[in-house]
Amino acid sequence: MRKALFSGLGLLFLASMVSAQAAAKAGGASSPDDLRQRWAAAANAKDAAGLAALYTEDALLMPTNMASVKGRAAIQNSWKGMLDQGAHDVSLKRVGGAQAADWGYEVGTYSAMFGTSPDKGKYMLSLKKGKDGKWLIHEDIFNSDMPCTPAPAAPAK
Repeated sequence: MRKALFSGLGLLFLASMVSAQAAAKAGGASSPDDLRQRWAAAANAKDAAGLAALYTEDALLMPTNMASVKGRAAIQNSWKGMLDQGAHDVSLKRVGGAQAADWGYEVGTYSAMFGTSPDKGKYMLSLKKGKDGKWLIHEDIFNSDMPCTPAPAAPAK
């Protein structure tokens, strides 16, 4: 009887761990800090779908040097394009922010590599807490601090 009880408890524990992992992959985060960590982990894993799951369905992404995109599917496609260009070693550092009830914001800095080229800049997020209590990104804007590439020289006439 005791062996069956421990086996049953072990299976229950294993099932709850699998369920927790599945819920974690479903999107959203328990706190803005968790959201930031999950975002960086998905970016470094080159997981565009995982990144998109951290945004609201009607989110707005305003990347540097690119047109804005709206909606989770468009955001996934945009991040896939950036990740496919060789983005890696992404890190985020919170500088400030606040939350009140179901809304919040965060400002911070980022650093990343694009192939062998370093990039660093700043970001600002508006955050929204869903009915399930999980935080998601509602608006995301980031801008590079790196100088623009000079325009090619005009051809001689």
